Amino acid sequence: MYRILIIVIVLIVYGSLYPWDFHSTQLAASPLWVLIHSWPDHIDRFLFRDIAVNVVIYIPVGVFGLLALRQKFHTPFAVTVTVLLALALSSSIETAQLFDDARECNAFDVLCNVSGTVLGVALGYVHQQWLKRFFARTESAKVLYPSGAVLLFYTWLAYQGFPLFTVLSRTRLDDKFRYLFVAVSISPLETFSYFVEWLVVAQLLENVLGANRTRRLLPPPLLLLVLAAKLLVAGRIVTWSELAGAVLACICWYFLSGDRRRTAVVGGLIVSLLIVRGLVPYHWSRIANPFSWVPFGGFLRAEWDFGLLTLLQKCFWYGSAVWLLRAAGWRLIHAAVAVAVLLGAIEVIQIHLPGRVAEITDPLLALILAMTLGLLDRFESERSNLSSTKVRTCDVELP
Repeated sequence: MYRILIIVIVLIVYGSLYPWDFHSTQLAASPLWVLIHSWPDHIDRFLFRDIAVNVVIYIPVGVFGLLALRQKFHTPFAVTVTVLLALALSSSIETAQLFDDARECNAFDVLCNVSGTVLGVALGYVHQQWLKRFFARTESAKVLYPSGAVLLFYTWLAYQGFPLFTVLSRTRLDDKFRYLFVAVSISPLETFSYFVEWLVVAQLLENVLGANRTRRLLPPPLLLLVLAAKLLVAGRIVTWSELAGAVLACICWYFLSGDRRRTAVVGGLIVSLLIVRGLVPYHWSRIANPFSWVPFGGFLRAEWDFGLLTLLQKCFWYGSAVWLLRAAGWRLIHAAVAVAVLLGAIEVIQIHLPGRVAEITDPLLALILAMTLGLLDRFESERSNLSSTKVRTCDVELP
């Protein structure tokens, strides 16, 4: 429960301070005095929307704060600490928003946040037994404990939902739908990219949840949920190429169901994707681009949001390539070296590709991801052995 609570707090802090554009400012009084005296000056429909949002986003703080603290402390103490935690968190965020022109400091938001926490505490107290049983189930436990497949799936979710900030605006939503129906075009390269990504996601889910649950989850629910949520994310759109690639992947997944070579096929597709995307624009230039030996230099020079989005995408692609080759029977070291060498060769070719930046980052990133996957596999193996030992001990102690 502590893991979930920390994740909830991190997401709240990130979303409340996005886009992280701070500056110094001169205040007439202390930040705390300004916060206490900051209240809405009028009532309109946007105020009611803000009330609903501020209440809802703090409900998980109340639910998981209570469940986490109840593991070691009595209920009154757990409730008090959870509410005080929400008060401190909300007050700190609102005070920090004084130094951001895109945000407004408001004591009423603190009141709504604390109210949402109290509501979450009540829900957590009423349903705590059901929640404990739910998170104790094998499928739920696999999603909560770190493993290579879980890490890659979360990386894909972060890549799909980046910048992890929703915009609840009917005007912007209408603009996204209008763009979808006006820009009716399909890019073969983008369609292939989304097609491979969804196949990889299905393979990861099957490793975590099992074949039966993945077969029920993949086509309509996950597809509709991800694409619908993406329409609410700031700066992200849904294209016909994405829709076509996702639908084709869901169809092909059923045809590949039960095929023992499926993992190898998906692994070959992700490797093909790296080659196809790495050689764009498929035009050889005699003028050589400089090769950068500075790791992650391109990400550091780019705007933070574009750089982070690109990093998430590459982490998913390169990590999935290593993971799939290993799942297909390769040793981890061989899969890591193969992907790193492939990416290094692509970077060398990019020296003569117009508009491309050749650097050492991609092969180095593949090796880092391979080491991370190896550590997670070892952790998962140790946890499985520990669980098996506990089960055998319980069986021996039973009369």
